[in-house]
Amino acid sequence: MLSVSLRDIKISLYDLGGICRVVSLIFLVPLALTLYYALVSGGLSVNSLLAFVAPAVILYLLFVIFSRVDIEDSPSKTKHAMITTSLAWLIIALVGSLPFIISGTLAPLDAFFESMSGWTTTGMTMIEQPELVARDILFYRAMTQWVGGIGIIVLVLVVLMRKGTVARDYYSSEVGEQKIRPRIKSTIKETWKIYSIYTLACISLLYLAGMPFFDAIVQSFSALSTGGFTTHASSIAYYNSPLIEFILIVFMIIGAVGFLIHFRLFNGQIKALFKNIEFRYMMGLLAISTVIIMASFWMNFHGTVVNASRVSLFQAVAAMTCTGFSTIDLGNWPDLPIAILAMLMYIGGMYGSTAGGIKILRFILILSVVKYNLKKLILPKSAVVNIKLGGKPMEGEEVFFVLGLSFAYMFVAIVGTFAMMFLGYSGMQSLFLTLSAMGNVGLVNVSSASWFMMNSLGKLALIALMWIGRLEIFPVLTIFSSIIFRKKKG
Repeated sequence: MLSVSLRDIKISLYDLGGICRVVSLIFLVPLALTLYYALVSGGLSVNSLLAFVAPAVILYLLFVIFSRVDIEDSPSKTKHAMITTSLAWLIIALVGSLPFIISGTLAPLDAFFESMSGWTTTGMTMIEQPELVARDILFYRAMTQWVGGIGIIVLVLVVLMRKGTVARDYYSSEVGEQKIRPRIKSTIKETWKIYSIYTLACISLLYLAGMPFFDAIVQSFSALSTGGFTTHASSIAYYNSPLIEFILIVFMIIGAVGFLIHFRLFNGQIKALFKNIEFRYMMGLLAISTVIIMASFWMNFHGTVVNASRVSLFQAVAAMTCTGFSTIDLGNWPDLPIAILAMLMYIGGMYGSTAGGIKILRFILILSVVKYNLKKLILPKSAVVNIKLGGKPMEGEEVFFVLGLSFAYMFVAIVGTFAMMFLGYSGMQSLFLTLSAMGNVGLVNVSSASWFMMNSLGKLALIALMWIGRLEIFPVLTIFSSIIFRKKKG
């Protein structure tokens, strides 16, 4: 069992201070919008200023406190990074709820829910009518997703893609060990550059397609971060535009593609995308899922095949890329397409992307393990059979890690499902909501009335699932296992 010492806590808090300093400055960005609208309207309230100044000050004070922790030049290790990120997403979400509370937009628990949903790029919302919310708050809400999305990319590339993991071994063989950027600063700088270019491109295309400029910014932030917050209660259905939906499909997929592949694309290596095993599986799964959903949708709701295809493709992409956009009310859908969407949410996007889920690379490895066991049953005992991923044999330790994470993911999902069933939701609704929260997707398959009347326990359960899912379970388990160990030791 893992033990966390006082020295480990000090190192984690010291690193957490650096994160708090950066995020404190980010909170001041929406303030420019607040001042602009105050000039236009001719009035500026104290609460409007405090909504963003207060969290910025609190986080900066935390930086000052944590930066004074004496770590005696101790190096930061993976264990410390896991503890730091677990605490960071929790603290930032808590402090990030203040703009919603101070502005009077949401009650405290709903504000915490909204903040956690934003920073984890989930997209579930407790704001019933976004059209009635101040634009600086809507911008801030979208910005939390955009920053949270790049945060998880950097976390994966710098921390979780360490030597000995399946993702590191696969991408080392595909792009070369020396091309996986070893320095944190260069990785962050390159990621910000690519992420920003894609965002500007998405904003421009959506605006040219007829979307209002402010809406284009918010929807672009959501699409690239595979988040799902929008400016309208009816989500993307509000625009009723095939062109806008197509643009968002493209950028949702871009957000769900691993940034190691984007590094290569920006270097002119276009073929790298189509050679990548994760991307090929993603396209295949989307194609098969879209056909099944389309057939079920057409048989149940009739209408034209074109409309059924349009709706099915958009929702399949939204589910697999873990983006909470929707063009239709999923509360009326039959169980088969809902089950397909739930499966896509469980799998998620590519490793090193903004998407959630267990990741396609791990799903492929699970299929390889199934294939391995079938071969062992059919072939003679003397036959040599290996578990391979992209033609590369996988070591037993790597396979056990992936299987362990997938089992832990499903175990938490089952517990979450039972918790939601206890609160009165049906089995399929509970499973869907749980996988949507854990996969940081944001899609909801219950009626609006049922959703916005959810009790406090349901909201707390989904908040916990969003947090656990965004951190891929093990960082959270690191904290809890250390606490249990210390209690037993004591």
